[in-house]
Amino acid sequence: MRSSGLKIAAGFALALTLAGCGGGGGGSTAAAPSEANATVGVLITDAPVGQWDEAIATITSVTLIGDAGQVELFSGSQTLDLLELADFSELFAVSDAVPPGRHSKIRLQLSDLVLNDINPDTGNVIDSERPQLVGNGKIDLNPRNAFVLAGGDVIFIELDFDMAKSLKITETGNGKLIIRPVVFVDIRTERPQGLLSRVHGEITEVDPLTGDFRLCQTLYIADRDDDDDDDDDNDGRRCLTVSSDDATGIFGEDGLPQAFDGLAVGEMATVIGRLRALEDDAMHEDSDDDRVDGDSHYFGLDAYVVEEGPLGTFRRVLGTVASGVDPATSRFGLDVAAGQGIATGTALPVQLFAESRIFSRDGEELDRDAIVAERVALADGVLLIGEDDVLRSPLVVLGDLAPSDAAAIEGTVVDVNTAQGTLLVNDGTLDRCVNAAGADIFIVDDSDGFASSRGDLDDMSPGQLVSVFGTENLDGCLVADTVLAEAT
Repeated sequence: MRSSGLKIAAGFALALTLAGCGGGGGGSTAAAPSEANATVGVLITDAPVGQWDEAIATITSVTLIGDAGQVELFSGSQTLDLLELADFSELFAVSDAVPPGRHSKIRLQLSDLVLNDINPDTGNVIDSERPQLVGNGKIDLNPRNAFVLAGGDVIFIELDFDMAKSLKITETGNGKLIIRPVVFVDIRTERPQGLLSRVHGEITEVDPLTGDFRLCQTLYIADRDDDDDDDDDNDGRRCLTVSSDDATGIFGEDGLPQAFDGLAVGEMATVIGRLRALEDDAMHEDSDDDRVDGDSHYFGLDAYVVEEGPLGTFRRVLGTVASGVDPATSRFGLDVAAGQGIATGTALPVQLFAESRIFSRDGEELDRDAIVAERVALADGVLLIGEDDVLRSPLVVLGDLAPSDAAAIEGTVVDVNTAQGTLLVNDGTLDRCVNAAGADIFIVDDSDGFASSRGDLDDMSPGQLVSVFGTENLDGCLVADTVLAEAT
């Protein structure tokens, strides 16, 4: 059993995605798809976390709530390992049948959440928690401002569910754990520039003249359903147009770069890139009749990297950079984190190519100079084991240098100074200074289900219970990046 005060983390980032009439995976709404309705889609993402190896969530619905009532973007049952989604977003659901009107709330319904600790040698679960979900898993997300949709609108809904900060586990009197997820919501009407999207599927069409191809997703990358046949009826099949250019890195199953003309209909591929709304879909502007269920002209994916082959061909290897890129060999050393089935103790050579791409966790493209010692790195690649062990890598995602002064405070607000942007928080022993001027502040309420709303210092008052996350400053104040405050 884990300690009752444990803080963990994971996350959602829902953003507008692809296509799928009536909601991906079985969503429904009273209105029929038409130009009179708006289009809203869903992506799921997560943040890395060290305490657990799996965070398996079962999602049963995603709903918009507003003047038009409740509009389901997703309805069904889908089980995902959220920790498989660190650093990337997963296409989850979409509806192009959202009635116009004012929308003020997004509701997620979770039916289950299981946290597993995995033995790195055997792959067996050695510790597991199934916390009680506050409000039976109903999570209401209130954006800072309500948003209005008109017919023909295409919007992005981004949700950020950060496990390190957002999931608070406390022990009840009967020894059970209660989990209160806090999911951050942002509404966008433009293409999101944050986390990269990762979509796996079957190539069904290739246009060598434009560099476009059609990718039809038949399963989720993070799917943890026991029955892989749940979607055999293809109700959840989503297809989109993938666009490539001269900078797109295309890699074969051997991990080596290849030309666009190596892509073939019927092959499986994983594409990493950015989703966008399409004004036109040239591949299907004259071929509506041959579309599969879930196909749509609303969305496209600008490909940065294409990895050919079934899931697992390119594995994801997490570690810490041991040495920068050698200009003579285009290799860098990666100290592999334990528990991935790769021997530790010696830096694994990671082979880069001219077509390889490097990004930060928030989606900013970087050059090779950013690969420096002690930086956390996640490398996609084909692992070759032999005399010269090497990971042929088309994609590297870099995290920050981990701050040694990361800290958190739980306690009661003693004083609020809005002019200076500071809080005084009693942690049960001492009054602690908190600089919250640049912090994201969220007001959370579990009186009816669980609700999270954006707030500011004006919403806070003495006596309020808070969780503060940030870094210690030399002056003794904690510089907060996130404050979670109980509703009063």
